[in-house]
Amino acid sequence: MKKLHQYMMILVAGVLGACGSMSVSDPYAEALPADFNAQEYLSLHPQLRVRQIKDFVADYNSQVKADLVKADRGKEYDAIKKADDDAFLANTDMLGAIYMHPQIGGHSSDEWAGVLADFALPDTSKGYKTTRSMMAEYNFVGVADDASLLLSVPIDYQAVAQQYHVFGRDHGWAYRACRAEEAANTPRDSLPIAAYQENHIAEKDGSFTPDTGYYCRDALGVDRLIQ
Repeated sequence: MKKLHQYMMILVAGVLGACGSMSVSDPYAEALPADFNAQEYLSLHPQLRVRQIKDFVADYNSQVKADLVKADRGKEYDAIKKADDDAFLANTDMLGAIYMHPQIGGHSSDEWAGVLADFALPDTSKGYKTTRSMMAEYNFVGVADDASLLLSVPIDYQAVAQQYHVFGRDHGWAYRACRAEEAANTPRDSLPIAAYQENHIAEKDGSFTPDTGYYCRDALGVDRLIQ
């Protein structure tokens, strides 16, 4: 396990160098707005960073399991992971630091209070089980200092740009901050396309009309149409 941890740390360092650039290679660059910046877009939608981190943890743990299988110890993984998760989830100070860290969980102190409340529920309750499962997604099996490794997870800016290209644009996600002269532009939520998308998604009728507009986000968090 220690050797695997060392290997993964080396891998992280190597990928950081490869993925650290904010430039977007073709073919996405040609389809993006001229002033699109993956770092700025990510700052507006931190949930994309959270997803990358959780995917990285899942891949790491899958490798731990694969190594145990190769060593003919695959049946031990579930027990090892449960014990590791139990130890990880027992350290609420560390969990809070991870959950509220702007580069990891990105949540508020009020949201963290809700997590703590769920942990105080009976361990058979749905709220407890759901919250436990959600927080365990940050746990590297066999790693003592999860917080440090979480901070070292590389940012895949190309994947961020791709998300805007294949999903964010069609769903009206703001891709940059509003400029001073755009502060009074039309709010997206007042446009017909916003109501149309929301209603059809809620109805789950299988139809979808993409949003063809471009949007910015003002200082109060309102997404506005870029004229």
